[in-house]
Amino acid sequence: MPENIFIFGLGNPGREYQFSRHNFGFTAVDSFSAENNFPCFINKKNYLISEKIISEKKVFLIKPLTFMNLSGKAVKEVLNKNGVFKLLENSDTQYPSIILIHDDLDLAFGAYKIKLGGSGGSHNGVNSVINSLQSKNFVRLKLGINSLERFKFGSGADYVLSNFSKEEQKILPEILKTTNEILLSLINCGLTKTMNIYNHK
Repeated sequence: MPENIFIFGLGNPGREYQFSRHNFGFTAVDSFSAENNFPCFINKKNYLISEKIISEKKVFLIKPLTFMNLSGKAVKEVLNKNGVFKLLENSDTQYPSIILIHDDLDLAFGAYKIKLGGSGGSHNGVNSVINSLQSKNFVRLKLGINSLERFKFGSGADYVLSNFSKEEQKILPEILKTTNEILLSLINCGLTKTMNIYNHK
């Protein structure tokens, strides 16, 4: 069982991106932070970080400030300070050490999936992390953003950088409640049990 757990939320820094679909990872981390009374985030140049003890484990919440396409730079920087290779070797155990939260255009809005490993597909942020770490051996919490709103935009890039619609914003609190439950379950109950419970809902 790891002593440290690193939870990374992917997104873009800047107020113009704060409520965008592509910042779902940031939003989920902020929600978990507020729900569990984490201290204020500290600015470390390439990332924001906060930490707290939960169930006798030191849990770190991190938001990269390198912009989405360079997320791996910040992730690697954090992990290099905490034994990245050891963590990657152990991340397929029952209790994951590294959790990456990100939006997913292939999942419907409101859907989610917990996954260990796998390719980043078309997600530049995930691919940046994989390339920087030279490993896919970490847990991902994928949050769906696909909806009929997508057809209003000329490209997928325009869509993911747009804000959630008013109707979607009404549903966000319930989704974030579930993401908070998933993260606590990963911390307290481990990967297998959490996947069995939430991947089938």
